[in-house]
Amino acid sequence: MKKYTVLFLLLLVSIFVIPSHVFAKDFTLIGTTSETISEAFDAEGIVDYDLSNYSETDDKVPIILFRKNGCINCKNFLIYLKEVLLPKYGDKFKLVSYELSSNQSNYNLLDQVAHFFNNAQSSGYSTPYLVVGEKTFSGAIYHNDAMRAEIEATIQSGTTFDVIEEMTNGNQNINNNKIFTDNNITLTSKQVFTSDHTLKVVDVDLQNVLLDSFRYIHAYDISMYQGGVKVALKNGSFQIKIPVAEKYDIYKVAYIENGNIMETFEPIYENGYITFTTNHLSEYAIYGKNHVITSSGVEEENPNTLDGIDKNIIMLVVGSMMLLGSTVLYKKFN
Repeated sequence: MKKYTVLFLLLLVSIFVIPSHVFAKDFTLIGTTSETISEAFDAEGIVDYDLSNYSETDDKVPIILFRKNGCINCKNFLIYLKEVLLPKYGDKFKLVSYELSSNQSNYNLLDQVAHFFNNAQSSGYSTPYLVVGEKTFSGAIYHNDAMRAEIEATIQSGTTFDVIEEMTNGNQNINNNKIFTDNNITLTSKQVFTSDHTLKVVDVDLQNVLLDSFRYIHAYDISMYQGGVKVALKNGSFQIKIPVAEKYDIYKVAYIENGNIMETFEPIYENGYITFTTNHLSEYAIYGKNHVITSSGVEEENPNTLDGIDKNIIMLVVGSMMLLGSTVLYKKFN
């Protein structure tokens, strides 16, 4: 009886553990059929399109279109593609189309892509479903000014993020391209990177760079590399989380360039970590200080004391010792 019970439990476990979707590690394009931009136009009877400034090279922004034959929103998007995107940005993007109504493998590909972007729908998808670089759009794109503006801005950004390539490489979720860790420091980016990007954090000695009334704790050179080459990152949004052993009431982080403080940040301290947000990567130094209440009830920040001992007390003790020493010497020689 125990044997059958164990087998039954194993069966239940297998039912709940085995995923209902095929994830990126099992990703394959086998069975899918894609269309070129001209084939998509022709399938919807769109004519007189101009591809004279359009080319498909690796430096172009990838656009992936999932569409259905006869879908009015899909046709309207193709009209927008012909009338706006091609004339303005035809030299900046490359498009591949997957028709859904005649190929289940194409639909499975859409489902995997949606899982990658954390916007999968068990009840089906609005078409067209569009991926532009690292962003997705769906539905009545042609009639949505905000979506069209974001599509054009993404094309102009020059991103080469290709979700199909990422999934082929085994990447299962877009967040893997946003969160990076090195040397116990975590960087979370709003910008999406490709899988060949790595975070590099190096300890640096910047204790000679002083910050008013603060005590120096540590410093790091924080940078991003792509394929072994350092990438200059500016005008982004990067949240950086750093472990700090020293406990202070107040912390500050300083952006250092050529040994000079260029900018300071007021990080949040929680559970042994400080967190701050910056728009660029570089050398950063961490500083701390404490609030101290003086005998008069006035709050000071790191007063110029020796571990909080009042100067007057120190002077009194030193003076008493000098007086005592003088008295001893006087008695000894007289």
